[in-house]
Amino acid sequence: MLTYRLTARDLADVRFAVSPVAEMVLSFRALRDPGRFPLQLGWVRAVQPAVAGLDWDVLRWLVNDTMGSPDFLTPRPTSPLTQLTDELDLIARVPQQTFERQLIAVNSELPDVTVDKVVTALAEYWDAAMAPYWSRMRTLLSADISYRGHVLTQHGTGAMLNGLGPAISYADGVLEVDRVAEQSRVEDVDGRGLVLQPTLFGPHAVIPFDPGADPLLGYPPRGQAHLWSVVEPPSQRDLAQLIGTPRARILELLTHPRTTTDLAGELRVTPSAVSQHLQLLRRTGLVEPQRTGKQVLYKPTELAALLTGSTVD
Repeated sequence: MLTYRLTARDLADVRFAVSPVAEMVLSFRALRDPGRFPLQLGWVRAVQPAVAGLDWDVLRWLVNDTMGSPDFLTPRPTSPLTQLTDELDLIARVPQQTFERQLIAVNSELPDVTVDKVVTALAEYWDAAMAPYWSRMRTLLSADISYRGHVLTQHGTGAMLNGLGPAISYADGVLEVDRVAEQSRVEDVDGRGLVLQPTLFGPHAVIPFDPGADPLLGYPPRGQAHLWSVVEPPSQRDLAQLIGTPRARILELLTHPRTTTDLAGELRVTPSAVSQHLQLLRRTGLVEPQRTGKQVLYKPTELAALLTGSTVD
């Protein structure tokens, strides 16, 4: 069990974040022991052929028999919008002493790997196993953060923390996390801030491997049971029936950010007609604008990517 002791200041500084690299590293657990992750079996089955030829001489050292991983692989995220490239850059800059010490702590020996080999192996694993499914995963993780934020504002921090999962409980400034470590430890958050991170690969909770690391708690998000229930995205015809043919065609054309005028020329209609469709797509959360100089470009949201089976940068 891990016990975090939080002051009133700590409780006011609780933050949420999503970490692409943490989801990637934690996903090794599901491949290593699928029986512990029944809700992710759809993903495990889908990626097994794609990951078979990866560099497991490196990857196998990144999670041990008790599902522990070196903390340098999962730098504490600071935002729900954390980008994979930024996190891989942090891993690439880990001090050699930290790199070796944490690998030994997890594996009881120092494997014959380098930081560069680890970053390269992780990038290849991402492309094969995570990138095709990341939009779907991130949509669920982001939706959970929105829900937790609503609970926090309506019912307070205590109610939100007590609702994170059966292994997590909070009372009177004490946050207890069960089923996470063989040896119990008590740590003071002490103004460092507690980051809450939804993760699909808990399954109960996730904590830092090193005692005294920056406070971080991974918890299971809501809605996982249906994450892989729809394996194939809807067809273009299905999507057109749902949102209308013109709007479905606009989403199909948004493979990259485009202006209203650009789309109008492609569709051979007036810019005002396209603008009306874009405003409806924006209000329903399917596109979002981004300004570049004097131009306004539109791009699909994660929800749109989930509907169309595409990816969002």
